[in-house]
Amino acid sequence: MKFTLRSFGWLCGSILCLVLGYFAFDHLVKPARHAAMCKAHLAQLSLALRHYHERCQRFPPAWTLGSDGKPWHSWRVYILPELGEQQLYDAYRFDEPWNGPHNAQVGARMPAAFGFPGESPAKFLAVTGQYTAWPGTASSRMREFHNGTSITIMLVESADSDVHWLEPRDIPIERATQWRQAANGPRLGGRYDRTAVVFADGHARTLSETIEERRLRLLLRTGPTGETKSAPDADFPPPREASTFAQTDVLPYPTMPISPDRNCLYCATFRIAWDQLRKSPNLPVAVDPNPAIATELNRVPFSLDNLDPGSYFAQTVDKADVEKMKTELRRRFPGAAGPSTPPADTHGQGRVLYAYLLKSLPFADAFDGKTGPLTFPRGSKTAPVASFGGSSAALGLVHVADYRTDEDFIIELKTESERDVMLLAKIPAESTLQATLDKVLARVTSPNPQHTRFKLDHRESLLIPKLSFNIQQKYDDLKGIEIVGSAYSKSGRPELIASAEQGTAFVLNERGAKLESTAEIDTDISADIDPPPPPPPPIRKFHFDRPFLVLLRERKSQEPYFALWLANTELMEPWKNSGTDKPAAP
Repeated sequence: MKFTLRSFGWLCGSILCLVLGYFAFDHLVKPARHAAMCKAHLAQLSLALRHYHERCQRFPPAWTLGSDGKPWHSWRVYILPELGEQQLYDAYRFDEPWNGPHNAQVGARMPAAFGFPGESPAKFLAVTGQYTAWPGTASSRMREFHNGTSITIMLVESADSDVHWLEPRDIPIERATQWRQAANGPRLGGRYDRTAVVFADGHARTLSETIEERRLRLLLRTGPTGETKSAPDADFPPPREASTFAQTDVLPYPTMPISPDRNCLYCATFRIAWDQLRKSPNLPVAVDPNPAIATELNRVPFSLDNLDPGSYFAQTVDKADVEKMKTELRRRFPGAAGPSTPPADTHGQGRVLYAYLLKSLPFADAFDGKTGPLTFPRGSKTAPVASFGGSSAALGLVHVADYRTDEDFIIELKTESERDVMLLAKIPAESTLQATLDKVLARVTSPNPQHTRFKLDHRESLLIPKLSFNIQQKYDDLKGIEIVGSAYSKSGRPELIASAEQGTAFVLNERGAKLESTAEIDTDISADIDPPPPPPPPIRKFHFDRPFLVLLRERKSQEPYFALWLANTELMEPWKNSGTDKPAAP
């Protein structure tokens, strides 16, 4: 058969078709097949989660804590029976962490639903954070999904995830909304240009990378939708020492007296940190000496039952393990700075007792943030301050809890959080902050009998000062006192409080409120008591007339940053005899 020009053209056309077909398969068929596989796995996981919800009346928490207060077990373990993996679930041990010696063997058998074929990390992750379907150690319920289960995302694809399927780690919402631009950890993002997700009602779909961050955030949240909802400004002002606030008192506990014309600020974090010193929940901390602040802190512990476990972090570590504490804190609360204490050497020189609290309370609808200045007392005078107030949509968020006069009333501002209550009370102060708090709660429970209008109407006005501060308080009264009978103390080596401080940052504006507070107590273990040195000779000499060393280091570091051995005079300034100077004595 002759090879003609027509035959050559047919051959080239066939090769071109094969090449185009390959690229069509690679760019069209592969992504479609991958998307179908992701949707199938997500649908299987979603069904398992809904069966778990039917059995337990709630979804599993994103993680649960172990005996050391750290995340040990992931939600993926808890749904194994619903995935038909009862044998694998029975083999898992809950008395050791996910990567313990026994569980490491279980971890070698990842169910196919958690990942891609031939790849070991889990590729379908939860998005964690307050007001998501996965609020940390707390469990969510379908009835709390106010947006509706059809528009609340439960799980997402993370194509570059490095998360072991047993590891109690997923994607924080702050990182998820950064899309593929997020770094250092698992990210929300598909293998191709679309990302598979599954919603709480069980339907799976893909999201385009062009989705707006605001829209994505709403899909990841369980709170109500709306055009104006967003968290209040998260940028707190720079921290300032409490001593620079001439008219504000920071209180370590609420039973302290209220001073006329002075602000009084209290947050529970310092009590949480102090309570970690207790040998048992209700046993006072024995200290010597016993200042008034320690007596009052010992009087009534702060129960952690008062807080959502997903909103706080409390831990005690040796100073040598400070970095481990910071890593754990940032895993649960991305962006948190952690304790300020630098790590000690490997021998440990004391403890760090740390507490962290974060509350973000956005309003479902924004108030009017441009209401003009509000006149407020400043000492014997008044001054204009920024304020926010009523808009027709936001007035429905105001509940009048009690009213007597325009100078004596209590209102509640409703936020997206069902767990939190925000009360604003314009009432006469009692003798202490605690007594004032008790009076407000009593009036909310039993309001004025003549008070019958619990809502604002369009003729009534509302003006609230905008608040923004970041106060750092040091409790020097606790410095130097000994923790008597401390388990960390050794014979002859008492444990002393080296520092005690608290930071409280708060913002309240037309979009909501945000609170971030930290408390840190550092202790030192005193050095061993050496036998007394022998008495010095009557006349001493300190003559560096033989080779010697010069060494410089930071006090808490074992590595010097400067060292010089001097063995000759080359680096020494020569002595110049003027004829009147006497030579140095031998």
